[in-house]
Amino acid sequence: MAARQLLLHSSAALRPMRFFGGNVAVRTFASANPLEATTKLYEDIVSKSVKEYKANEAAVNSSLDAELASNKIVLFMEGSVDAPKSEASYNVVKMLTQVQAVPMVSVDVLSHPAILGYTVSKTSRNRGPHLYVNGSFYADHDGILSKFNTGELAKELGTATTMSSGVFGGELPIATY
Repeated sequence: MAARQLLLHSSAALRPMRFFGGNVAVRTFASANPLEATTKLYEDIVSKSVKEYKANEAAVNSSLDAELASNKIVLFMEGSVDAPKSEASYNVVKMLTQVQAVPMVSVDVLSHPAILGYTVSKTSRNRGPHLYVNGSFYADHDGILSKFNTGELAKELGTATTMSSGVFGGELPIATY
């Protein structure tokens, strides 16, 4: 049987490997650990976002500080409440929905780098999402998860007034448009 070789079009190094009697080119990563590469990429994005925020600090502060002052609960997250773009953002939305934390405003940190830079600078925490209550930083994902598991989140931010009544009393509503 003739040996076949698969060619990968990439700048990554290729090394031949025996596979079912043939040679196959296998891509090797520049870093031994893809998690390290991803972490470095995210840290680069955060540092660029902070630089963008610092370059436009006055305009960003005036806009986002007003948002924090005029809303009780503000969540800085990746994506929107209807379409979270990260697992952590999705989990926080689920927890806040479960405790019925309303009214709440969400801000997409991916819509402009200066927004991510604003919340990272304000909280000194690189990983989001970040929750603000009454204009002050409340918690990040891990803090919200901890408060949710102990019931503290429901006591502090939850409301029972938006729960369903009637046959499905006490259950979460499907939607409130």
